[in-house]
Amino acid sequence: MKALTPSHATVLRAVDRCGTTVEAARRLHLTQSAVSKIIARSEAVLGVPVFERSAGRLVLLPQARALMRALGDVEDEWATLRRAVVDLRSGRALPLRIASTPSIGQGLIAQAIRRLVADYPQARIELIMGDAPTELSKGAADLGVMFSPRVTDDIALTPLARAAIIALVRRDDPLARRGSVSLPELRGRRLICFDREKSPLGWLIARAYERAGLDYAPFMTVPYSISAAHLLARQGDVILIDSLLTQAQHFEGLAKLDVTPELPTTICLMTVRSRPLTRLAARFVEILVGSRQPG
Repeated sequence: MKALTPSHATVLRAVDRCGTTVEAARRLHLTQSAVSKIIARSEAVLGVPVFERSAGRLVLLPQARALMRALGDVEDEWATLRRAVVDLRSGRALPLRIASTPSIGQGLIAQAIRRLVADYPQARIELIMGDAPTELSKGAADLGVMFSPRVTDDIALTPLARAAIIALVRRDDPLARRGSVSLPELRGRRLICFDREKSPLGWLIARAYERAGLDYAPFMTVPYSISAAHLLARQGDVILIDSLLTQAQHFEGLAKLDVTPELPTTICLMTVRSRPLTRLAARFVEILVGSRQPG
């Protein structure tokens, strides 16, 4: 042996605490002879004795007290390193931060997370409900999943699934007996929808209104589909939202209508080209991309 190792430091400290090689060996799950050999080899490397025998016990020599304190620091540092390695392998080292919207989070992302935690049971995951491109750009999120996002060149897009804009009305609304509705048929209705400047879906719907020769003037704007679904109160109000929400949740008293012509949208995975993915994030991407719907 040419130098002390962390395992030898552990043995020397155990003997110091226990006072005998027998008790130190029991605590470390070693044989007594193995502990005695490590003491002898350690003292040979150091060139000085560490313990003296007194009344059947091993007592730390005064000149070795500073050494034992230093060995304690080494052992603590190695214990910290071992925990860091375990955390890294298990996914605990850093949380996986995913920026998305509630309707995507309840469906596509929730399914992928269930598979991810089967591989990494102790993984830490943080869902961020916010503007995904912004969260990615400022480093607050590792991944983003969003409807047809408008992004900078540094953000890579991977199409995952298709969805469409649908309408929700109250079940006592005359439209509820129909399976579909066109935008011109919603003229004069109070519309609860997205802001055209703040939401890609709002921009998509506003463009469709303009192509139909209609003004896009929602009575109320909301950030997420789930917010809109809970705000429909009186007969005559109409909500335009993404179709994913009604796949993940059922809303009592509301009827779903397809919008014609169809207003399709694409759900995209967003990653930052200049930022390497963590091991946990890379596995999540594998699961998400592997489960994407054709379309």
